[in-house]
Amino acid sequence: MSATDAMGGDLLSDLARSWYAPLREAVRRRAAADHLCEHTEAAGGCQFGERFLQIVWNEQRLSGPLSTTAGQRLEVLSPGTWNVSSGADFQHAVVRLDGEVRRGPVEVHREAADWYRHGHDRDPAYAEVVLHVVWRQGGGEPLPAGIPCLELEPHLAQPLRALLGELNAAVYPYARQVAPGHCAVRWAMTGDGAVQGLLRTAALARFEEKSMRLRRRAVAVGTEQMLYEALFDVLGYVVHRGAFGTLAREVPLEALRQLPDAAAREAMLFGAAGLLPDPSTPDILPEWRGRLRLLWDGWWRTGGRQIGLRWARSGSRPLNSPERRLAAGCLWLEACGLAPATHVLAIARSAASPREVLQRLRLDLPGRPEWEQTQDFRHRLVRPAGLLGRARADDLVINVLLPFVHASAQGAGDEARAAVARDAYLSAPRLQSNRKLVEAVHRFLVPPSRSRDVLRHAADQQGLLELYRCFCLALDGDCRACPFAAEHAFEDFLLRSMV
Repeated sequence: MSATDAMGGDLLSDLARSWYAPLREAVRRRAAADHLCEHTEAAGGCQFGERFLQIVWNEQRLSGPLSTTAGQRLEVLSPGTWNVSSGADFQHAVVRLDGEVRRGPVEVHREAADWYRHGHDRDPAYAEVVLHVVWRQGGGEPLPAGIPCLELEPHLAQPLRALLGELNAAVYPYARQVAPGHCAVRWAMTGDGAVQGLLRTAALARFEEKSMRLRRRAVAVGTEQMLYEALFDVLGYVVHRGAFGTLAREVPLEALRQLPDAAAREAMLFGAAGLLPDPSTPDILPEWRGRLRLLWDGWWRTGGRQIGLRWARSGSRPLNSPERRLAAGCLWLEACGLAPATHVLAIARSAASPREVLQRLRLDLPGRPEWEQTQDFRHRLVRPAGLLGRARADDLVINVLLPFVHASAQGAGDEARAAVARDAYLSAPRLQSNRKLVEAVHRFLVPPSRSRDVLRHAADQQGLLELYRCFCLALDGDCRACPFAAEHAFEDFLLRSMV
């Protein structure tokens, strides 16, 4: 039996409430008064690329005191998180300018005029940038109004030649884009079992908070509507989550129940979402033209209205298109007889063990051949794929269905059933990784490959994400202000968790 298993779910739950939750609440109280922003890029008049300058900024190879081109005193409290997708180069940076703390993105360029050459002055994604970092200010265009500028050249901590030899941009690993925090040193000296116990304590705090939110929402809108909203929210994944949540609220379950059949309900949801294109346009796939006309006819008969949702197409994989996700949601509603809560609780009550709960809660949708071949009404998939893969189905179980079963059991005073849901959560196999989890691994684990031994279950991953979001991101990576990073906090946990 491992040290983690020896702790037991009851002890971990107690630690989650009595030890972890107060630390998290302390950070939330502090963060409530802060405003988070974003960051920018800079580098010019040099023989190397922006990537090298981004490395210099990320590792803070700078010597102080720092000052902007306008003479403002500059202190870098956190360089931010290196952004590997669209937008400014670094997100959630924290700087102090003439004593005033500012939070937001940082953009890095070779020279200041690149701000205009790259069109950032016309891009709303860069409107919140708090610092423009450049190699040299250069000539030409004036500096962007209201955005302080830091020249790197006068502030290098080592001679340029030495830095160029040490920082190889071509092989700069992703692991160094998110620098290890203070916790990483302490964890490196701690056994896997104790680290897993800490992660599962944080995971259970996350689990119980989700359960409480679901119970509160159920009081406001009813249990069936609450679960419908929660599952649609997760079906939207990252890019479309807000839109799917809005759709479920604006087209409530009760309105869908008033419609005569599944075809009418599908038409109502697709029409309200604004996902029905004109079937007469030539780019519609032949296999969809007839079906689209039927959906339009059904939509008109419902007398519904479009909600005005905005669907972000960039950054979304073809398999995660909003059309495919919504089709999966429609199938799920029909599979549970438009009573999702009743359906899920019936499954949970009939399962005899945590393992059986996990197996039976996974959504197993019937096939839809037309959707297994296409991304949307205009594009085919390169290879056929089911509407909801196993990884996404497991995410739904961990993030929605088990917290719901736990919340329902607690509301009914059924502690035994609540414990089964909790134990199922703790024993679930690990989930598919994602970018946030990769960032968290690099923040806490040295070397990052240790994650293979530490993150053995979904709860281990959930706990790591909980710590990263509630402490690292909430405090903009400022370990000095983090109660969790304090050594006495970790020692306190080890003492409390001794069995």
